[in-house]
Amino acid sequence: MLELTPWAWLVAGLSAMTVGFSKTGVPGVGILAVLLLADVIPTRESVGVLLPMLIFGDLFAVAYWRRHAVWRYLVKLLPWAMAGLAVGYFGLRYVNDAQLRPLIGAIVLVMLAVNYWRMRRGENLTVPTQWWFAAGMGLLAGTTTMMANAAGPVMTIYLLAMCLPKEQFIGTGAWYFLIV
Repeated sequence: MLELTPWAWLVAGLSAMTVGFSKTGVPGVGILAVLLLADVIPTRESVGVLLPMLIFGDLFAVAYWRRHAVWRYLVKLLPWAMAGLAVGYFGLRYVNDAQLRPLIGAIVLVMLAVNYWRMRRGENLTVPTQWWFAAGMGLLAGTTTMMANAAGPVMTIYLLAMCLPKEQFIGTGAWYFLIV
């Protein structure tokens, strides 16, 4: 059984707070919870410890934003996300803790780089909205959420590409994460 030190409990509490912030409209901070927990708890277990926090946050987010979801974007994405979950599941079966830690770090760094690139490009960024874009983003979101609970930046890019108003952006994302 996993024994937590007082420091690990403090970090877990801080992670829960960042999850709360990420579910209420500040999506960028959610990635911190992944990094914080992976630093004080064995990596594979940290993914499992974070999951109930995320589900609890999703329940509150959906309760508040439920009427604002745009289902046509979710319907395009969800089958591919489920396939990505399967890829992540089988990937986790063949990766040990020593391999998973740098993999999570690489996923986070790539997501940060993509977010930085997106911010630098500004309003001129055109992102494809065809089916293959939803397929690729769904596979990536499903895989990263299964392996590292780190699909937030992927979903941010997907939903920004759909040019949704703030309420629909948050509502659609809330439903996605609760379902997945």
